[in-house]
Amino acid sequence: MTFKLLFSSLSLSLSLSLSETHTIEASRPKTATIHDETMENINFDDNINDVGDDVDDEAVSENDGFVDDAEEPDDIDDDDFMLQGYDDLGLPNHQEESESCETEDLLEPSSTGNNRKRVRTSSPRIDNAFPIDSAKGFVLDDDGDRLPTKSSRVLGTFGRRDRRKGECLPAYHKRVSACLDIDDQLLMDMRDHGYTDVAIANRLAQNGGTRYNSKSISTRIMRIRLAQTANVDFLLAEGYKEWETEDDKLLMRAFALADIETNYEIERARAWRFRKVSDYMRRLNKDALFSANACRDRYNAITCGTAAIPTEEDDDPDTRRAEREAFCFAREEVRNKEKAEKDAQEAIENKAKEEARAAHAQRSEEVANRIAEKEAAVAQRLIKRAATAQIRAQKASANKTAKTQRNQQIKKQKALADAKVNKATGKRASSTSTAVTLPAMKDVTLDTPDPRGYLSLHDLREMCEDRGFEVTGKNKDKLVQDLKDADEEWNKEDLTKMCRAKGLAINGTKLQMKYRMAMAAAKSYPSFNAGVAGAEVEEEEEPEEQEEDDDMEFNIE
Repeated sequence: MTFKLLFSSLSLSLSLSLSETHTIEASRPKTATIHDETMENINFDDNINDVGDDVDDEAVSENDGFVDDAEEPDDIDDDDFMLQGYDDLGLPNHQEESESCETEDLLEPSSTGNNRKRVRTSSPRIDNAFPIDSAKGFVLDDDGDRLPTKSSRVLGTFGRRDRRKGECLPAYHKRVSACLDIDDQLLMDMRDHGYTDVAIANRLAQNGGTRYNSKSISTRIMRIRLAQTANVDFLLAEGYKEWETEDDKLLMRAFALADIETNYEIERARAWRFRKVSDYMRRLNKDALFSANACRDRYNAITCGTAAIPTEEDDDPDTRRAEREAFCFAREEVRNKEKAEKDAQEAIENKAKEEARAAHAQRSEEVANRIAEKEAAVAQRLIKRAATAQIRAQKASANKTAKTQRNQQIKKQKALADAKVNKATGKRASSTSTAVTLPAMKDVTLDTPDPRGYLSLHDLREMCEDRGFEVTGKNKDKLVQDLKDADEEWNKEDLTKMCRAKGLAINGTKLQMKYRMAMAAAKSYPSFNAGVAGAEVEEEEEPEEQEEDDDMEFNIE
């Protein structure tokens, strides 16, 4: 009986509020006539009685004053008005008006939709730090130098405060919970005051908190709200939390707002009406974190007259309190029993998985053994083929050595004959001539002397230092050998690119291109011509000494 009186008082208060709204809205422009007619036609008792009716009974005709969803406006004075909250109904709420007056000058929430721009007398950018409130205050500023110096490490984590983009230690996963820490509390407070995702991420990073990407702020807020509502569901289901009178009032107000918005699309809104109820309850009171299922159950119980009133308002609160405690203990036993059954089922499933895993491992071992035997047989055949190929390679190497020695002997004989002819005809190159006679490119072999060997020791060391080699304690032959070893690391593509860059011919083998590169590098030093001339004089003197030795041996004989 007490609950029915309470419910009747709630209905009467809402009806009086709607009538006052109609009186106030009578002075508004004609552009809001549709919404005034909508507010006049609202009957809270009718909405309660029509919860279980079919969709056909609640179908709205064209003359009922409802606006189509595609044409619902955004602003009362414009053609795009859409209901954003309970304040859009025009109901008087002196407490919210006083709170909004205190924080309106301090915070400016981010607007959504195509709203008109306001005339500003100053820059909208926040240039200086300012406190929001002593009770829930936090300071926002653009200058990080004003913050006190803190440690470079974040306590309880492995990250650094000053980690920049591209450095090590990436952002770690932070679990979402209904119990908010400092960072999550700051994130939720800033979102309640209308700050953007970028501003929230910058503030957290500036405060030394978790470095979130601005694109993940909205997702985390949604997950936190879901976790909070899930926690409240658990508390309600297990009896640790109950609906209070204020919650019931918020529920009824939120349901009225949700019912107004969902009347535009009845067929589609039936499935998620109480989602809007939960959303409006959170908008009306951010601490009212009830899910859609909880709101639906409570509303149906209220409308059917089966809802339990709060314990403190019951005629016998001690009995209700004892029943509630007994219910909590009973639910705890049920949870323990379900957990034991779940653990037993998981143990059975894990055992089956382990058996299947062992059987699979046995089959894998058998398959691996068969493959190993097959590969061993193939390896034996390949070893026999490799032995035969090794014998052929040894024979080819011996033949190559013999042919190389014969070719070198023929070249030496030809060189001696050419030297004798040049000596007889008197056509000897002058030691001071700048024209250098070097072997033709087609005659370049592995035995052809490196052109860089004609350089002086000073120029050769300078060339090696330019290539990044160590020259301390090395003679001329060692330096030339280091250069040749370094040239062996170049492939044909690299040699082609370098020859083309230096304007050299790119035809021929790798040996010829390396010889061209070495020749071009040696000619860039002044000691090259002198070294070549000196080498030719020494080669001419060697045949003469050889002939003198032959003559001496002939005379002795």
